[in-house]
Amino acid sequence: MTLSVELSGLQAAQTNLDTIGNNIANVGTVGFKGSTPTFADVYGTSLLGSAGKNTDPGQGTTTNSLSQLFTEGSISQTGNPLDVAINGNGFFQVQTQTGVAFTRDGALQLNAGGFLVNDTGALVMGYGAPASGSTATAAGTLGTIQVSESNLAAAATTKLTVDLNLPTTDTPINTGTTPFSVTNPNSYNQSTTTTVYDSLGTPSSLTTFFTQVSGSGSPSQWQTHYELSNSSGAMIASGAGAALTFNSSGALTAGSATINVATLPDGAAPLSIAQNFTGSTLSDLAFGVNSVTNDGSAGGQFAGVQVASDGNVVAQYSNGSTRAMGTIALANFENPQGLTAINGNNWLPSVASGQPVPNMPGTAGLGALESGALEGSNIDLSTQLVNLIVAQQAYQANVQGINIDQQDVQKLLTLQ
Repeated sequence: MTLSVELSGLQAAQTNLDTIGNNIANVGTVGFKGSTPTFADVYGTSLLGSAGKNTDPGQGTTTNSLSQLFTEGSISQTGNPLDVAINGNGFFQVQTQTGVAFTRDGALQLNAGGFLVNDTGALVMGYGAPASGSTATAAGTLGTIQVSESNLAAAATTKLTVDLNLPTTDTPINTGTTPFSVTNPNSYNQSTTTTVYDSLGTPSSLTTFFTQVSGSGSPSQWQTHYELSNSSGAMIASGAGAALTFNSSGALTAGSATINVATLPDGAAPLSIAQNFTGSTLSDLAFGVNSVTNDGSAGGQFAGVQVASDGNVVAQYSNGSTRAMGTIALANFENPQGLTAINGNNWLPSVASGQPVPNMPGTAGLGALESGALEGSNIDLSTQLVNLIVAQQAYQANVQGINIDQQDVQKLLTLQ
């Protein structure tokens, strides 16, 4: 009986050593979660029960469970925009050759087909972006995420919104005696220039001139004119634009017009720009442009991809434009410790863990994503080395116990 007791202790010590050794071996593994074995004592049982005394010294120990520690590892900056760390709860979902698995390893990259994969080649799953290129939602179906590396086509400017402030301190101009002229700065009060694009992506400078045509009183009116010129400064077209009207509170009550340019030097399609000044004000502040919204752009080459904190995968282009390609989905479990660990920093769900619940990062208790960073192992090396010494001592003590038992058996066999 003694040999079996100490053999169970030896096996338990070996299990402890193996677990600690595995933890230490993976101290540098991205997203690794350490494990801790728990043991239980073993006692014999009798159908007759005890006679009021408990004289059973026990029959050794057995491994009760191997608990995974899902505390968060330290997050380190890598500078690679496709490295993604989960700051909080959740797991990436990846499509492997054998099915869907779950991982905390966010070392991502694009494969030859433009699909987002992790460093084992498994396809990262998420929600696809709508056709418009806007951000995806969790209402969609989970699938793989593909990033198009093709060039972005040029888009002609069709809508131009300029939000600005016109000063009340400007002197009204008598347009009857001083007609507007681009070359006469006395014929207008203010001006601003915006870049617009034609159907070939060629940029042109659209300068808008503002002339106050009425003095004090309500409503206050301003007349606008425009000049479209190429990159060399040569005029392409000019003409009158919108008339702006403000109420006594300085809020814009009217002001929009369409700028039509039939012929362009590069042979592009005719321009038709709906220009409005929504949000513009009249006040005692200095002239200033608050914002410009332009739906046109030059053609752009694929320049890279970024992952936002909400999981949105955004392609970037040389012209400064961006386009959403999809959103990385995260999943959580009722009992993460019930997950089954497999190769490649992956886990599989089990009856104990429950089924995965996918959602967008930063929602439903899931963590946000941190781009350009990776989550390291949650192993504390110092603690593991101390545990290793304790486990080694337990192993040696059980070996010594077996040696003593062997010596006792030999003595019994030599008795005459």
